Amino acid sequence: MYSARGSVPAVALLFVAAICCLPAFSQSVQFLSMEARSVAVPTLLPYANRCNANSYHPLVALRDTASRIDDSPAPCDQPTLGNAAIAACVPSGDAPTGCAVSRDFVHDDLSLMGKQGKSILKARDKVLEILQSENSCTAWFRSKDPDPAASFRTLSFVVDRHGDVYVRIFPESGGLELIRNPYVASVIQGDGPHAIVTINGNGAFFLPVTTVVQDTLDGGPAIFQGARAIQVGPYAGGTFRAQVLTLLHEFGHAIDLLPTDHGDNEGKSRHNTVEVLQACRAQVESKDKPHTLSASR
Repeated sequence: MYSARGSVPAVALLFVAAICCLPAFSQSVQFLSMEARSVAVPTLLPYANRCNANSYHPLVALRDTASRIDDSPAPCDQPTLGNAAIAACVPSGDAPTGCAVSRDFVHDDLSLMGKQGKSILKARDKVLEILQSENSCTAWFRSKDPDPAASFRTLSFVVDRHGDVYVRIFPESGGLELIRNPYVASVIQGDGPHAIVTINGNGAFFLPVTTVVQDTLDGGPAIFQGARAIQVGPYAGGTFRAQVLTLLHEFGHAIDLLPTDHGDNEGKSRHNTVEVLQACRAQVESKDKPHTLSASR
């Protein structure tokens, strides 16, 4: 009887303790659930769209923030965080193709050089068209350069607006005369890719005629003898064929395919021009209109 009476208060005490603690336990679970929802890392959904201004995803925002902090470019085609799940914003039907083709800065520079720049650009496009095709001219340049089109594309061009103007006649002993035409173009012999071709703004690349000046043996004043036609090889100065031939000739010097003819050796220059024509005349005289083959503008 004594032990029975003592157990009743104990049971009651346990019952009251259980009732009092139940709300506290239940509230703790709810609080922890709310905390878990507030810090949970969101799952990247397959339909997340970075292109939609109304869509937002924390991982996308995190990656975008990181890119603003570190502006250093990543190597081409190297995967970045989330690339497998987040596609770049591209127009419908267009797919990313890796590294973008580098811009043709030579084309851009020539486009800004006015009428003379456009003449050079047209001839350059024709030469690129020739060198990117299988023909005797390309084969000849390949004997020195395995990819002549790629090397030629790197050449840059400047116009010498103060270059030689006159055809000069120098009297020699014995009644002979030395005739020197204004130079057409020049490049450093064997300079290779990225060489600079200088074109005489007063020469046969741009002009069909110029003035003849005769010097005297006694050092007296020069005598002007009127106009005279100038040309590049068999082609009249200022014509498209003369311009294409000039660029092919200078490219031959740039890759050291032609021997040097710099200076007063016009005979050697004419011989080099003949050599270019032997390999490239059919392509130079092709009636096909040149079209730009540069990959990017």
